[in-house]
Amino acid sequence: MRRNFGFLIVLLVLLAACQVSIFAPPTSTPLPPTATATATATPPPPTATLPPATPTPSLPDVAEYIVRPHPDGDLYVGDRVSFEVIVPDSAVLGAEFSLQMMDENGEVLGETGFAPFGIGGRQQATLSWVWNTAGLEAGAHDLSLTILPDGPTWTETFSLLPADELARETRLALWAYDESDCCLLYYISGTSAQRDIAALLTSADAQASDVMVKLGVEFDEPITVTLMSRVVGHGGFATGEVYISYLDRNYAGSDFDLVLHHEMVHILDARLGGNLRPSIFVEGLAVYLTGGHFKPELLMPRAAALFDLVDEQSGESWYLPLAPLVDNFYQSQHEIGYLEAGALVEYMVDTWGWGAFDAFYRQIEPGNDGQAQAIDRALQTQFGIHLSDLEAQFITALKAQSLSPELREDVRLTVQYYDSVRRYQQMLDPSAYFLTAWLPDGPQMREYGITADLTRPPDHVENITLETMLVAADEQLQSGHYVQAAETVQAINAVLTAMAEGAAQPFTAHPVAEAYYAIANWLTEMEYQVQRIDMDENGIVAEVSALGSYLMTLQLSWDGEQVYFEQSQ
Repeated sequence: MRRNFGFLIVLLVLLAACQVSIFAPPTSTPLPPTATATATATPPPPTATLPPATPTPSLPDVAEYIVRPHPDGDLYVGDRVSFEVIVPDSAVLGAEFSLQMMDENGEVLGETGFAPFGIGGRQQATLSWVWNTAGLEAGAHDLSLTILPDGPTWTETFSLLPADELARETRLALWAYDESDCCLLYYISGTSAQRDIAALLTSADAQASDVMVKLGVEFDEPITVTLMSRVVGHGGFATGEVYISYLDRNYAGSDFDLVLHHEMVHILDARLGGNLRPSIFVEGLAVYLTGGHFKPELLMPRAAALFDLVDEQSGESWYLPLAPLVDNFYQSQHEIGYLEAGALVEYMVDTWGWGAFDAFYRQIEPGNDGQAQAIDRALQTQFGIHLSDLEAQFITALKAQSLSPELREDVRLTVQYYDSVRRYQQMLDPSAYFLTAWLPDGPQMREYGITADLTRPPDHVENITLETMLVAADEQLQSGHYVQAAETVQAINAVLTAMAEGAAQPFTAHPVAEAYYAIANWLTEMEYQVQRIDMDENGIVAEVSALGSYLMTLQLSWDGEQVYFEQSQ
């Protein structure tokens, strides 16, 4: 992709927080299916006779800005392409600025302003599905971007590959749906969600029934669930409907039943209402009622383990004090924040009962001094204590918990594993990173028949290798094989560090990573879609698909230089 600059200086320019809407909004009107494709100056001294002049904003260098197309990876003729034009952290654009994009014929594809995007509030201009490439020739195409009202114009060049080079099942993918008693499940044809839809419908009914019993309220209409065949965030989001990642190579390690239950809690919790509903209780309630975050877990003992785990740099325990956690919940370490939130709700329910906790939670009043102060006032009204008193009592209860070395290690590796997931996303799958995840609006995707945003994640052999390593680390962690899990996580981070340092062969940074890369590369060259690779003292087992979502198991061996095929099942 090349840039041609019309000016020397140019300004360029998505929960999870599960219940927060992070959709990539249709900030510019997408084409219909049939379409072709201020700073304030310092005032003068009193003796000045002229009014102060409005200063010209100082624009960062254009190289600092990112123009990111969607879907990810290669673009093909027939795609409907969206764009994020991301402002560097050093710049802040006011409401007077907007971005306009034009095609090679001078037709305006879209125009939109700059606004915070996603949970992280990244400043960008978002142009959703503005470039319809149907009918265009394969090859390079120049798109013109202009900062309005008086900003510069520059050119971005994007290459389109022939449509017939896209995998047939991906090219022909369509939206489909099935219904259960509780839910309407949307999925994309040819994916693992379609293959497993009968089991998913049964599971959805079971989760909905449990949530309704626990919250004492029924869903008054079917729950819409969009099954995403790629990882987005940590695997689940809820607004008016639920979005869940469901795929064989799910490197975020999320369990469908738990994620769906968690998101269903959010939907009914929102329906029950409340004047503020602070984030720590919104998420804590969902974790508590689900019986865990990413897996079934004992919340109080696991939260207690945080006091025994120490940050290597600061020397402080992993436990996050409540007041700053409350006011910065989604920016805090994700797994620790959710674990403490779930344990806190459990402690409060066990101490005062469900009715008292629910009354307290629903009656928290917002103020101008942050959520921690709002909680403090509500605690005084409901229970006659301050937030500091609640925390002291909570810590006492945590330190009375009985812990095992295995539990501590599980908590430590869980945090490190998910930190590695997010590090991988930020470096090699940025559309999936939860604070700025690319999650287009489901109803619009279905209306326009758009599937590419959810079916074409980055798929270079480097992505495949690291994702299979993350899948393996999660499975090792879930089965209690902590030594193997720790080594796999270490290998993942060795590769990511080598990549960040510009190493020519980053997978040689660790022998485990080198083996995974050799196997993933060999299978990819054999035109298999690699879903899992498991290596232990008994050998190597790979789970792959060659056509659609049909899975095969291969027995392999590797002698340090060559990969060998042994047998298949």
